[in-house]
Amino acid sequence: MENIKTQDLKGCGADALARAACSVLLEKKALNVKLFNVEGKTSVTDYYVNCTGRSSTQVAALADYVTELLGDRGRDPLRVEGRAGNAWILVDYGDVIVNVFDRESRDFYNFDRHLPEDSEVDISDIISEIDKKFELNKTED
Repeated sequence: MENIKTQDLKGCGADALARAACSVLLEKKALNVKLFNVEGKTSVTDYYVNCTGRSSTQVAALADYVTELLGDRGRDPLRVEGRAGNAWILVDYGDVIVNVFDRESRDFYNFDRHLPEDSEVDISDIISEIDKKFELNKTED
C-alpha cells in the first residue's frame, strides 16, 4: 500500500475501515488475518480484525502500519493499548478493533473462539487482491 495521504476513509463505514485494516495487515505479512462482524452481537464494537505477528517486533510494526496507513487515509485510532510487551496490541477505532497478537498470546487467549460462530467474514477477495499485487511486483523486478 502506497503511503499517499487521502481522506478516503474519513467518515467511511465500519465495513470499509475493517477491510482496509485487513488489507494493510496482509500486505505487511501478518499471519492468520481474520475479520469478524459482531454488529448487534456486542456493545463493544462492530468489527474485530485479529492477526498474528511472527515476533514482538513484527507485532509492534503491524500495529504501527495500521495506525500510520489508515491515519494517512483519514482515520486515526481512538486509542492504542498493549505496547509495553508487544505481545498483544489493541488498536481501537470505536466501530473497529484491530488485535495484533504474537503467536503465544493468540494461542493463549484464543480470542477468535469467543466470538459468535457465524461472525467470521470471508476476506478471500482481499487476500486475492494482495496476492496479485505481490505477483505483479515479482514480475516487475
